[in-house]
Amino acid sequence: MAEHDAGDLPGLLPPDGVAWPPEPEAAVAAPVAPDSLPTLGRRPADAAIDDWRTMPIDAPDGYRGSATAPPAPLPRIEPWAVSAFALAVAGALPWLWPYPLAPLLAIGFGLAGRRACALDETRRGKVFATAAIVIGVLTLGVVATRVAQGALTLFRF
Repeated sequence: MAEHDAGDLPGLLPPDGVAWPPEPEAAVAAPVAPDSLPTLGRRPADAAIDDWRTMPIDAPDGYRGSATAPPAPLPRIEPWAVSAFALAVAGALPWLWPYPLAPLLAIGFGLAGRRACALDETRRGKVFATAAIVIGVLTLGVVATRVAQGALTLFRF
């Protein structure tokens, strides 16, 4: 096998006069701001706050937490929960036991009210809805017991 000169093998070695490995390119200097723009200096050595995590943070005007922010809206009571409670109390009255529609609606409205309160934290009334469900279930239990004993006839006209 014949020996080859470095110049005979193109692509394997760099051309003459080129350093190997290639020298890194010189870093490009950051652009200089024009004289019309203000420059930001370093923090003075006698700054009062040593750590940025301890800096006081004040909300800008008009935002929550600032002195000029509008007051937060009052939480609303969920209408489903209120109507469920009213139906549960009405359905618990003994003269309405022959027509057990009110406790059934109270349970359904109470479930809807609890769901609405769980999805929106600004809504109140979860206690009303829970109480309506409990009262409605207890009323239906009493009605079912009275019907089973024969002491109550449903939907009498």
